Amino acid sequence: MKHFYCLCGQEIFVNNAFCDKCGRDLIFDPMAQTMWSGVLMDNQFIAHTKPLAGESPAQKNNMLLHPCSNRYSAIKCNWSTSSSDDTQCISCKSTRMIPDQNDPKNAHRWMVLERAKRQLFMTLLSLKLPIEDFHQTPGGLAFEFLEDKRSNPNIMLDHVLTGHSNGTITLNAAEADEGFLHVMKEQMGETYRTILGHFRHEVGHYYWGIVINDDYKLSQFRELFGDERQDYGEALERYYNQPKRNFKSSQFITQYASSHPLEDWAESWAHYLHIVDTLETAVSYGLSAYEPKINDFDNWYSEWARVAQTMNALNRSMGLSDAYPFILTEIVRAKLHFIDYLIDGFAKKG
Repeated sequence: MKHFYCLCGQEIFVNNAFCDKCGRDLIFDPMAQTMWSGVLMDNQFIAHTKPLAGESPAQKNNMLLHPCSNRYSAIKCNWSTSSSDDTQCISCKSTRMIPDQNDPKNAHRWMVLERAKRQLFMTLLSLKLPIEDFHQTPGGLAFEFLEDKRSNPNIMLDHVLTGHSNGTITLNAAEADEGFLHVMKEQMGETYRTILGHFRHEVGHYYWGIVINDDYKLSQFRELFGDERQDYGEALERYYNQPKRNFKSSQFITQYASSHPLEDWAESWAHYLHIVDTLETAVSYGLSAYEPKINDFDNWYSEWARVAQTMNALNRSMGLSDAYPFILTEIVRAKLHFIDYLIDGFAKKG
């Protein structure tokens, strides 16, 4: 996550729609990965002078941008659209279903879910990963935020489970409630559970079929993660029926990763995105001097280890649990290195 300042000098954050100090309107341009300040007029955004961070090919006075139509909805999206023909930004238009907005709680849930999804999209775009529009491409990336009887007794479904199928990521909207999220974390025996973590994990399933695109990469995958052809349902049934206490393994980044090779991949993918985003934040806020490069995994990981140690120490100073309570063993690092190699391939194409 990058660090931004308004033209007036006030520090602003990526979800801000206006500057608290000078009152200028703000908009985030996802394709340029920067924020602009200016004025919103007649459903158009007139950006002033220059972007607030990074570089853009359109650095000129009074650049015209088009705000996402959800800027005026409950989620208060502050992104711009990809073109004047689009009414929604690249993140918002990927949402296919939302919870019933007649329930006031669902407006807040939708806002929380979309905010996490925008953060996901920022990372995907910065890595130059392809994002297929489900409106145009069968199996394109889509999100459905659903309810079940636990949060809405009028719903037919007893349980909505987080998952991915043919490009569609499903998430229980109640996960946006901190209480529900905490209960699920305790029930599942997890050390980390967030909406952003869900998104990063599930999008790993989506990208598996995109980045593992030839026989050589598939053989590399199987060497590291195992054979994905083993029965998925049986593997998860075995996993959920086994005791969860005192799990120790040098082969997996989390306990859930041990359930099936595709879950190991998705967990490893999620942690790769965790590291990319958090390290970018550390650099942006002056906590790290690392400069991202292609084919630079060893230096990238070494810097992450230093930053993670610092984060954990800061949390402990506040009496909190570790921000990153995971051990990246040699085999886990090899899996992350493989993901880095695959993603670098898309960066080179870009």
